[in-house]
Amino acid sequence: MSSYAVRPKADEDLDGQAFYYAANASPELGHRFLVAAHHTFSLLASQPGIGWPFKLKRSEIEFLRVFPVAGFESILIVYVPLPGGVDSLRVIHGSRNIQALFPREKPN
Repeated sequence: MSSYAVRPKADEDLDGQAFYYAANASPELGHRFLVAAHHTFSLLASQPGIGWPFKLKRSEIEFLRVFPVAGFESILIVYVPLPGGVDSLRVIHGSRNIQALFPREKPN
């Protein structure tokens, strides 16, 4: 059985986007966004390869994939495919700089 994990940052992103829709459009739209996001997470868990890889300059994050939230195509789920599903790292607007969301690890 496939499963998905939603990391804390992705959960914060979901809450923020749902709040934005609820406050600026309607509470129903905010709720519809959350439902669509979780349906998309389930789809990704069952077919983790359907997203596209980023063409990033940094090799340490080239394993990331993205896929739009169904019905909210400008909002992207940034995830890592796993053997049994996906690990959702962020849920962001497509115009954002994704590389900047994942700062380089500083050597010890």
